[in-house]
Amino acid sequence: MASRQDLTKHVELVGNVVRSTLLKRSLTSVNADPQLNFWRIIYGNLLDVAVVAWCMIFGADSEPTHWKKIVPVYRHELFRASLLSAMSVDESQWAAYWEEMKAYRDTQVAHYQEGAERYPSLGLALESSYFYYGYLLKELRQLGETGFPGDLRQYGEKFEFQSVKIANVALNSTAAIKEEVF
Repeated sequence: MASRQDLTKHVELVGNVVRSTLLKRSLTSVNADPQLNFWRIIYGNLLDVAVVAWCMIFGADSEPTHWKKIVPVYRHELFRASLLSAMSVDESQWAAYWEEMKAYRDTQVAHYQEGAERYPSLGLALESSYFYYGYLLKELRQLGETGFPGDLRQYGEKFEFQSVKIANVALNSTAAIKEEVF
């Protein structure tokens, strides 16, 4: 079994994926095309954080925080099959999504490549994070840890609901400000 510290680190990474994704979605639902650079930068940074955190967990096997460092080797195939089943995707769909996320990270976040601007969808990142959190939580509960929400999806729904309310107030409060820095 992985250590409490390692499991907690993975919970924090999964939480970054989920909160960043849902906060970006909340802001976008209120105003998909904000006029202020202030908001555009925040939207972009939320996407970048979600992708980087997701890649730390589901990217290259060599990542020190890859899920394979937590899930015992003898469970890798079962974990992967269960993950794909939970997301209703097959191996080739997952591989294509993995490539999309990694390419965005590699060409837009960690490095820059002209003409590579293609923004990934975060749907599968969210679903894979929910699934992995369930695995992590089960392991943490066996260690007696009770400080994390029992259901990350439910937590996410509450977080998103509150975020939409905050986004409405925040975006509306800046609506009359004209962009002065181009």
